[in-house]
Amino acid sequence: MKRHPMRRALCTVAAVPLLVGLAACGGSSDSGNEEKAGGPGQQACGSLPAADPTATLPEGFPVLADQVLYEPSKQGATTIVFARLDTSDFVKVRDELVDELKAAGYTIDGTDQESVEAEAQFSGKQTGTIKVQPLCKGKVSVRYKVE
Repeated sequence: MKRHPMRRALCTVAAVPLLVGLAACGGSSDSGNEEKAGGPGQQACGSLPAADPTATLPEGFPVLADQVLYEPSKQGATTIVFARLDTSDFVKVRDELVDELKAAGYTIDGTDQESVEAEAQFSGKQTGTIKVQPLCKGKVSVRYKVE
């Protein structure tokens, strides 16, 4: 077998930039910073989304006391509105919304809970979902998606 020293040198030279690029990509990520700050929803609150007077939920839809509505939008027949609340227990907020929806005559079609969010699907007068997650330390956001 014949050796090719020039080929080996060219392969080495070609591989060095690839290795340097991979090493640069392997550095620390923002998730490490999140852990230092206490995880999602545990960072200090900066400027919070301002209340928007045009952000409303459908007539007769249950609302939570002290929620601040903001960022209304439409996607076809679907209305999306966000709310923020002064609490850190996003699961408790989801459960309270589920209870309010049931009391208002809605059917809960399912719930889901993960370490960073809690959701519920509902049907009745309208159909849709709610998604509750930490916003920052001591605050949660709720995304109402209603058809």
